[in-house]
Amino acid sequence: MEIFEITNKIQEDNEPVYFAKENFNDWLALPDGLGDVKENAIKYALKTEKKWLSLARSNALNDYIASVDIALINGHYYKMTGLIRKGLWERELLPKPATLSVCIYSLDQSAYDELISTLYPISLKNRSQDNVLACYKRLGLTFSSNRLKHGYIAEAINIALRGEPRALQDKRSLRNEINIDSAIEVFKDELILIDTINPDVKLFSTGIVAAALLMLSIEPQTIEFFIRLNKLQGETKNERNDPVESLLRIIESMKKKSASEGKFQVELCAKTMRAIQAWNAGEDNDKYWLKRLTSADFLPDIRKMKSIKDIHGIKDL
Repeated sequence: MEIFEITNKIQEDNEPVYFAKENFNDWLALPDGLGDVKENAIKYALKTEKKWLSLARSNALNDYIASVDIALINGHYYKMTGLIRKGLWERELLPKPATLSVCIYSLDQSAYDELISTLYPISLKNRSQDNVLACYKRLGLTFSSNRLKHGYIAEAINIALRGEPRALQDKRSLRNEINIDSAIEVFKDELILIDTINPDVKLFSTGIVAAALLMLSIEPQTIEFFIRLNKLQGETKNERNDPVESLLRIIESMKKKSASEGKFQVELCAKTMRAIQAWNAGEDNDKYWLKRLTSADFLPDIRKMKSIKDIHGIKDL
């Protein structure tokens, strides 16, 4: 809490609430915990802007207007309220305060998600994206590919670590929410390697990226498989397809499926893992040339990856 001037603290349990004063510009630099309000809830945003502009007509309400909430999650701070006012302050429609009165809530990830999804008509998917981008910045990661630089990797990380996207995980798993900062740091080398091949957004969906994170953690040389996939360099021989061509055909056929997004991506990850197993067998092996690409059980690969990275037993990974 050293970046804040604490004025009061309540609750003596593991989730304290702090009241503090914070410099306006320091608050401005914190990542937005709610995503882009105006893009995702334009009607809500416009309605709320009018409310704040109306309140600003009375100087007696200046302290109220300059009061915001912040969430403390896994050691990092995120704006919880104030995003509409932030836009008004930046556009100089409201006078900028020198300091803000801040209420800081220490929350676990699942409690924060529940709070935000209840109070605000804003996509949690976009909030996750903002958290990923903030983590990129903290770790000094700069990606050039369109697939990675925009931050849409949270679900791929969930599949790579848990075998399922967040929405399909059981309540026991969700009690130990994945620490996205730690997870990105764990997969930092693999993400950098994936970025070097400039993965095609249309090919490298969530399930493919999840498989790439897994396999590159175990066998970095399998990047050659993903290079071939990215360049559409599959082969057909005697009415059988090599692993790259087999996966390309699966990707194309899955575009027409109506299965839910989460199950679709898990299946795609499983088939990618099977394709890589065939790839590793080599061209001279009967398993290399395929008539049909089946799904692999990749839970043993998750255990192997966690052993290699020495993260077994870490509950938020």
